[in-house]
Amino acid sequence: MARVQAACGEPALRDPQPLFDLRQGRVFNDIEIWTYNFGTRQLLRLLRFRGGRLVAIDTEGYGFTPPAQPRCTPFDLVGGLSKYRLLARCGAPAEQRGISLLSPVIRGDGRRHLPLPDSLVTPVYREEWTYNFGSRSLLRRVVLENGIVVDIEDDGRGYDVR
Repeated sequence: MARVQAACGEPALRDPQPLFDLRQGRVFNDIEIWTYNFGTRQLLRLLRFRGGRLVAIDTEGYGFTPPAQPRCTPFDLVGGLSKYRLLARCGAPAEQRGISLLSPVIRGDGRRHLPLPDSLVTPVYREEWTYNFGSRSLLRRVVLENGIVVDIEDDGRGYDVR
């Protein structure tokens, strides 16, 4: 991690993602994903570390210039956004929580395998973030799995902050 930071600088986002391992029956707290945004001419880089070692590098669309002040409406919350893009667009949520769980592997036809042998489940880090847009709007609960928005739900009337 130190060598990567020396070569690339501070990441735009450090995202710890604890995962539950079914085979070993324990949670691993040593997984972290760093997002680098090198600007509009390069792809975002997502670097996955496990135990302080770089294990994978992925890309996620072109980089962008983050707004100085996030301005978000309920319509800005859309599926498929990465956590970094969501934070840049909407800022921190009013409330958030996360949990590691095992999720069924989805077959090619979109259905889940049942019953579920160990080989057909995968560890997932799921987060639920709540955005409050004030008393004239509904709260929006955003569900992220492994750092990607997978669902958005209405969650009752919003409130004004004093």
